[in-house]
Amino acid sequence: MSDVFVSSDPGTAPRELRDVVTVRDKLTQGYHDAVLEKVFRPSWFLIGNANELPKPGSFFVRDIPTFRTSVLVKRGKDGVIRSFHNVCRHRGKKVVPTECGWAEGTSSSHTCWFHGWSYSADGSLRSVPDENQFFSMDKAKNGLVPVRTEVWAGLIFVYFGGEDGVGLTEWLGELADGFEGYYTEMEKIGTFSADVRANWNIAMDSFSEGYHTIFLHRRTQPKLVGKDNPMRHAPLIDVYDRHVRVGTPANSEYLGPPAERALYAHGRKLSPAVETDFSLLPPAVNRTRFQPWFFDIVGHFPNVSILNGPHWYSVVTVWPIDRENTRLHFDLYARKTRHAGDRLAQAYTRGLQYTVAREDLSAMEDVQRGLDSGAIDSINLSLQEFSLQNRYAIIDELIGAR
Repeated sequence: MSDVFVSSDPGTAPRELRDVVTVRDKLTQGYHDAVLEKVFRPSWFLIGNANELPKPGSFFVRDIPTFRTSVLVKRGKDGVIRSFHNVCRHRGKKVVPTECGWAEGTSSSHTCWFHGWSYSADGSLRSVPDENQFFSMDKAKNGLVPVRTEVWAGLIFVYFGGEDGVGLTEWLGELADGFEGYYTEMEKIGTFSADVRANWNIAMDSFSEGYHTIFLHRRTQPKLVGKDNPMRHAPLIDVYDRHVRVGTPANSEYLGPPAERALYAHGRKLSPAVETDFSLLPPAVNRTRFQPWFFDIVGHFPNVSILNGPHWYSVVTVWPIDRENTRLHFDLYARKTRHAGDRLAQAYTRGLQYTVAREDLSAMEDVQRGLDSGAIDSINLSLQEFSLQNRYAIIDELIGAR
């Protein structure tokens, strides 16, 4: 495909990519404001899996600091998934309170705790206490404000750019095909959020390449490197118009500690175990069927990294709070459990991924401090960091910085 860059043929990259990227200008307020308006506003954002809303009335809420809003995602009585701004039409309070930026549950309706305004599952205004005291109350015009929502391959996406933007399938482009039956087999097994003092680009950099894993995660995930690929060079890098897909290699000789081997002997092989049976994978996951394979990094521009594994996937969503503070939201999913062995394996992987993520969070704050010092104006990116080069190039094009 002419618009796909494969690591063995750099000449097919869709744009000029630079291995030295100036970063000082990317930390300014002007650059940040331009990115929010021209990059984030017209983008689709992955917000959850339809399996998180198993029945009518199921809902979850995510606070989105980038747009200073909170989004209520809910399955209606008709089975349709809809999203709304989690903002009461009376005085603007959150209808569903959130702790640590999110909430979830099941309810046929939602009532604001401030003055008791109640909303139905389809977002319509259900009741207003003391309604006759409002001179011009029209309940039909005061439902929750909808957020454009589409579901693709079992994943839920939202869009904050109004009704005139492109549809989700067009937005996904080449990544719209080949994932059938993959995400729908997964259930959420863990979630957490963290706010860090770092620019959002620094945070995204950390989840766009595997170059750092050999060093930063050497204690939490040792022996990921094999003799056949000591620097964990990516076997495949696909660069599309906006998005990317990177295959990451595994260590074919990886065994893991005894406790880990015991867990995965009775449950599915979750991270960091190495799976060699690809019979359950759809065409778009490890699309070349490379061996030994660990997982794919699928980057949904501009702020989402999905790690697609053989029996699991995780999502890292990076939300700018301001130009030097970022909220990261982590969601971990795995194939639905069959027995206690699968549940134990999930618990082990969940704990390990939390620990690994904390190492990434610490590193990105350190990078921010280094750039704030003014000691350097630019960063150097290798062939294994093409995803970073591509993201910076796209942003520069969209905001007219090239």
